[in-house]
Amino acid sequence: MQWGIKWWLGLPLTPELGVCAYCPDKALDAHHAVTCKFGGDVVARHNALRNAIFDFCKRALLNPNLEAGAGLGHERRLTRPADILIPSWSNGDKPAAIDVSITSPLKSNILSEAGVVAGAAARQTEERKHTCNDTICSELGWKCVPLVVETFGAWGRTAGQFFGELASRLAAQSHSSKTTVLNNIYGRLSLILVRANARAFNARLATTMDLLEG
Repeated sequence: MQWGIKWWLGLPLTPELGVCAYCPDKALDAHHAVTCKFGGDVVARHNALRNAIFDFCKRALLNPNLEAGAGLGHERRLTRPADILIPSWSNGDKPAAIDVSITSPLKSNILSEAGVVAGAAARQTEERKHTCNDTICSELGWKCVPLVVETFGAWGRTAGQFFGELASRLAAQSHSSKTTVLNNIYGRLSLILVRANARAFNARLATTMDLLEG
């Protein structure tokens, strides 16, 4: 509970730790712990969320393809415009290139706005994804669909629309209510996010404590 409160307030996890064991020039606060690109936690969290969404798409019989950008030329492959490619998302529409991203509302370039506008960080990342990927996706005949979640758990507007449609398709197959299915989608994804963030906290605390005791 104390870590969660300190995270929300942007405070150091513990005063005696000082800096991140992976990044000696970075203070070990919770924001850094869940955004640190070293140690593999950011990639593992992204892949876990991507795989869960892929599983929901498979269950909805959408014939999804994982990491569709892997077959592109080197320059395009580096952008990975499709974590998941859905060949037929809606009637007459282009294949949907699903791009899963996690962002933090505590980043310095969005912190002030995020403090007064809910979902500001997710919206900023959605816009950046469209700027980076719309042209490439258009050339490939795809439609860029960024699914962005903030580290505190709020999903962006595009993700909300996508999950709503996905829940409708799953509900029709399972004869369940859309609300029930949608709650299950958000519940599973939230659990993955919370566990991944906790692992990132623990990994940095354990490694830093080992260094201090050593």
